Amino acid sequence: MRLTDLVEFWEKEIKPRFREADIESKVSLSDGSVVKYVNLDNAATTIPFKSVIEKVLSNLCEYGSVHRGSGQHSKITTERYEHVRETIRKFVGASSDDYIIFTSNTTTAVHLAASLWAQRYGFILVSDTEHSSNLLPWAQHEHIKNNGRVVREYNINPDGTIDIEQVRQCFERAKNDDKDRTFAANSLKIKLLAVTGASNLTGYKPQIYELARLAHSYSAKIFVDACQLLQHEHLDMLPDDDPCHIDFIAFSGHKMYAPFGAGVLVGPKDFFDGRDLPSPFFGIDFHNLVYGSVYQLGGGNIPYIDSDGGVLRPKIERAHEPGTPNFTGAIAIEEAILQLQEIGIQHISRYEHSLVALALNGIKENSRIRLYLPKDSNEEYIFSTVIPFDIEGLPHKLVAEVLAQEYGIGVRAGSFCSYELIRKLKGITKEQDQQITKEILKGVTANIPGLVRASFGMINNLEDVNKFVSSVSEISNRGIEYYRQRYGLDEKTGEWRLK
Repeated sequence: MRLTDLVEFWEKEIKPRFREADIESKVSLSDGSVVKYVNLDNAATTIPFKSVIEKVLSNLCEYGSVHRGSGQHSKITTERYEHVRETIRKFVGASSDDYIIFTSNTTTAVHLAASLWAQRYGFILVSDTEHSSNLLPWAQHEHIKNNGRVVREYNINPDGTIDIEQVRQCFERAKNDDKDRTFAANSLKIKLLAVTGASNLTGYKPQIYELARLAHSYSAKIFVDACQLLQHEHLDMLPDDDPCHIDFIAFSGHKMYAPFGAGVLVGPKDFFDGRDLPSPFFGIDFHNLVYGSVYQLGGGNIPYIDSDGGVLRPKIERAHEPGTPNFTGAIAIEEAILQLQEIGIQHISRYEHSLVALALNGIKENSRIRLYLPKDSNEEYIFSTVIPFDIEGLPHKLVAEVLAQEYGIGVRAGSFCSYELIRKLKGITKEQDQQITKEILKGVTANIPGLVRASFGMINNLEDVNKFVSSVSEISNRGIEYYRQRYGLDEKTGEWRLK
């Protein structure tokens, strides 16, 4: 986009969709001045659309219990809650044979799926650098249900990208290892490939459709953690009979301009209903009972408990949504989707990419700034909405603190729950990692490796880009000695604070 187009798009399409209080939010700096806050932590959480807030407030006027009441308010609320499923279905291209299940966030969605996949033969395949939310749930449930068995991992490239050929080799080895197995219970095949749709650290977007094709060619399924993807790029799960069909996705509302506390899991009805489970399995007949095919049991998600304690299994989405559902979270996601569609995801993508390109051009020639982005064959940076960096001679936590205290810019510094990727990008050796672990066990977390991450969203504009570039450049020019006079280090945590 040209600069004039960026300004026009911001003024016409973006600015009117957010409250002025959010766009013009002010923060106090260390010198006592007050400036406009610049949010460059959108990969963690986005500001809700104005219409999202308004819709939630207006719907509370007719709020009633979802699925449980006979009164008008309950029926209205239930109808609106169920309608959201269809809005999401169309937005992500899910089929009529998919369930749209509401959760509290992406992590909970992955846990739900992982608990059910652990009841099926085979292994989960993940990269060694997945976000903890798309790694630990698989490992935890496979360990519990399968006597210590854990997921199979494949190594990604040093720059954080995925080599599809290496993934294919993992499937091929598993296939060959499994050939001589007599009993399915000992199956070594790969049943599911779990992968991020976009890295929260580098913004790298794997070729999920090619990975889906590969997984399907080995009779496996694919699960995509889409929480960093679908607010920036168009995501289509594709028809069920398409070789590149995405079987499962999960995402969170608070990363797509809705509030906290609501997430979504999408996947095939047959999977959640347990119709593709062997029966009986582990001595339980899942076709009659609920225990093995529902993540959590409780109020609202079972139709009946008989006098013998038998729990009948309902074959509906509600079976996977125990307790009173988060109605406001669901309608907030729906309104956010409607706003994204009205603007146009493709237009949002162009706008955000243009902002990040300008920011990169402004800092990439600075020899003191190191960028941690993959490059293409022409040595050009591959980027989306995230800029991971550090400044020579300055700890990452100090840089983030200075940006906040002296410039009013909110970024994030740390490992971003992607510890192995950080170790690869920073070149942390096994010996260094072992030393860091020893320190953590003693309560010292100061040496956990990390970076600074500036993550852009549609709420940012040219003014934000210019302020970020000038601020980072000024910090790099001043150096560590200047900031040691102004900030004190907590040697136990590695945090820097104004003296």
